[in-house]
Amino acid sequence: MYWKKDDGIAVVEIITLFALVSIMTFSALPFYNNLITRTHRIEVETTYNRIKTAIIMSTIDSIANHGISEVPYPKHVKSFSRINISNSSSWANNGDGIWTYIPTGAQIIYDMVERNNFSLRIEFPK
Repeated sequence: MYWKKDDGIAVVEIITLFALVSIMTFSALPFYNNLITRTHRIEVETTYNRIKTAIIMSTIDSIANHGISEVPYPKHVKSFSRINISNSSSWANNGDGIWTYIPTGAQIIYDMVERNNFSLRIEFPK
């Protein structure tokens, strides 16, 4: 039996390979975008919980040290050692109780409602 010597890769094979790799890449892009979106959302929610815990702990410290329940003012909540977001390059804090997550523009807003009550909310951009 006579075997023909292989002369290399045909153009059709290269085009087919390129088409398959392209299809696989474009089918993975929506999954990747959803993964990034969920990651940013979890980062904001985690920081929200850290800030909330720090505010509650500060209030408890106020009760333990002074005997009164006093929620810290927003301008005093720049960064707590319990939060540790002051050295993060992903977050901006203007010192008035508003933290902005730079990659998405989501904000965590802290307002003191009364002397012993506070409001903490997350606003995601539309």
